[in-house]
Amino acid sequence: MSFKKGNYIYIGSAKGCLETRLQRHLRKEKKMFWHIDYLLENKKAKILQIWTVDKKMECQTAEVFCQDPTTEIIKKGFGSSDCKCLTHLFFIKDKKKTEKILEEIGFLKRTKSGSYDNF
Repeated sequence: MSFKKGNYIYIGSAKGCLETRLQRHLRKEKKMFWHIDYLLENKKAKILQIWTVDKKMECQTAEVFCQDPTTEIIKKGFGSSDCKCLTHLFFIKDKKKTEKILEEIGFLKRTKSGSYDNF
């Protein structure tokens, strides 16, 4: 699968182990398991921001972006093989609007300090 140049948003859940899951995704060496692992394997792919929310909102958030005209569905089933969502990966056409939507839902942007200083 190929990806066009630009920004993407991937909606995922950590199911109770957020810190461990994020550290895993940020590592270069790991067993390939999740869909996001295959995307991040590309040397051009970089994690620029991490947004988190304290509630289980993975599918509700993905549905918001499925309906939003400023995002584009990339691949049906990407990141959503364990739910009924169309996808959990979106191409971002308007980064500011995407960030505004995340803030309205209740997500907080993580900073590059603390345990995430290598992203």
